[in-house]
Amino acid sequence: MGIPTVTICSDAFINLGREESRNLGMPDLPLAIIKHPLGGEPEEVVRQRAADALEQVVQGLTQEPR
Repeated sequence: MGIPTVTICSDAFINLGREESRNLGMPDLPLAIIKHPLGGEPEEVVRQRAADALEQVVQGLTQEPR
């Protein structure tokens, strides 16, 4: 559809994320990888993981499509 998109994926699900993107016809879908787990973590941990992922998200949104 031409809309830049990045999927945020925890490191425990990298293989699943890549497999699903291929299965859905989007083999080059950018993934921003964060540390697992996210659920149940304190707010400051979630905020830090979001900050850590920011560069990956920006890169995924601004890279030239393949």
